[in-house]
Amino acid sequence: MQLSDKAKALVEEKYKDGHKKRLEHIFGVALMAEFLAKRYNVDVEKAKVAAYMHDYSKYDDPKDALGILTEEEIMECEEYPFLYHAYLSAEAYKRLMDFDIDIYNAIKYHVFGRPNMSMLEAIIMIADYTEMNRVYPSCIEVRKILVDDNNLNLAIYESLKRTIEFEESLGHKAHPLQIKVKEEYKRKVLEDELRRSNN
Repeated sequence: MQLSDKAKALVEEKYKDGHKKRLEHIFGVALMAEFLAKRYNVDVEKAKVAAYMHDYSKYDDPKDALGILTEEEIMECEEYPFLYHAYLSAEAYKRLMDFDIDIYNAIKYHVFGRPNMSMLEAIIMIADYTEMNRVYPSCIEVRKILVDDNNLNLAIYESLKRTIEFEESLGHKAHPLQIKVKEEYKRKVLEDELRRSNN
């Protein structure tokens, strides 16, 4: 059995009694991650494992974080509750499967990435936003940038920009790292445009 098969079995067992839509989303992320891994020459097995495990703890009780996450991580998650599932999913992966630091980080930081993330981390982060079951207009538009236009950096930048704008429209503040990653990819997009104009 390949590691990705084990990861798939774990998440199927986790959600066998409910959350069908979440399972469909996870499988969609795995398909997009596999596609992107092949396109960008990233280990496909690692990409599929991270994709299957990225939302493993989506519905776990935040109280489960006690004794698993560090005090600093818990304080961060209390301020930004949407991070609980990512951090707990990474720890579940660490507990249940053979450990690989790149897979662990791809799961832990899949919500909005982090500065200087690896290609695997970038793939999981954007696959989560653009998988086929995401039918929001912004996700469809970013999926076109990613798949049809073959522009990974612009897709990541647009996903972050649109997510931050949406959060702010609801009166929520963006995570400081979320803003840093957005600015990093804004620079990458400008550098890409400069290279194209010089060729």
